[in-house]
Amino acid sequence: MTIISRDEVVQRLRVPARLLVRYETRGLVRSVRDGDREGYEPSELRRVWTVVSLHRDLGINLAGIEAILNLRGQIDAIHEQLARIAKALESDPDAGH
Repeated sequence: MTIISRDEVVQRLRVPARLLVRYETRGLVRSVRDGDREGYEPSELRRVWTVVSLHRDLGINLAGIEAILNLRGQIDAIHEQLARIAKALESDPDAGH
């Protein structure tokens, strides 16, 4: 399993480690552990960056960030549903009539 250490993320994003732990505790990001190594999977890095940007750069509080991430998840689910519908309609154009 590829893990980017919390220390590396701290250096790259220039945030305190305690802040990342706070995000994890709040459930905004997920860390993983592999033996003695703890950090983030590559797929989680974009979410970490998003949370840091919203909090540090835009000044949005953690409750606001949680709401934004939830809405983004709902929008993603709607997009997936629309894509499935579009695919079904492409395979059977008469299904929409």
